[in-house]
Amino acid sequence: MKNLIIDVFMDTICPWCRMGTASLRTALKQLPEGTEATIRWHAFQLNPGIRPEGEDYREVMIGRLGGTAQFEARMKQYNDYGAHFGLTFNMDTVKYTPNTTLSHQLIAITPEELQEQLIENMYTAYFEKGINIGDVNELTEIGKASGIVDDPSELKIRLLNGEGLEKVESGQSDAQKLGIRGVPYFMVNNEIKLSGLKSPDEFIQVFQNI
Repeated sequence: MKNLIIDVFMDTICPWCRMGTASLRTALKQLPEGTEATIRWHAFQLNPGIRPEGEDYREVMIGRLGGTAQFEARMKQYNDYGAHFGLTFNMDTVKYTPNTTLSHQLIAITPEELQEQLIENMYTAYFEKGINIGDVNELTEIGKASGIVDDPSELKIRLLNGEGLEKVESGQSDAQKLGIRGVPYFMVNNEIKLSGLKSPDEFIQVFQNI
């Protein structure tokens, strides 16, 4: 098996992306000893037109799914599917659909060795605690807790000055060129492309055929 480079296109408010990341992490733990895997994270915004201050989560999702019954069924689906990957989704605490630009900027300016932990912390904040990760003050506190900086105010200035925005836009552009219409989306060694939620076994099968 070759060493692996895995490109992951994701959004920070995408439940399926959270599950897909957990599934990938489980698969990577089963790699043969000595195999190295590098994950490269790419921004994909499901709701790029959301106002900077965010919008009501329930209203946005009911509009997208076509009704209250569909909304309630989807919330249950997140909980049920998430449990398979050892994840908790407290969707009743989620009040905002944030604009995810700032959260992707934060990933972009974070040292590579801290990115995975940061993303995990953002998912936990949003899906388990209902924290609005479109709020720059909330984001910088998550950044501090993830070991990126000691002073959140420094991080806030960098984000509001647009640092990392070029990489976010590049991720969107790359996704468009690849024809990606939804996430999670995985590309392994620039050879194999996987769209949607995959089980650890599906990832392992792909890795074995590299």
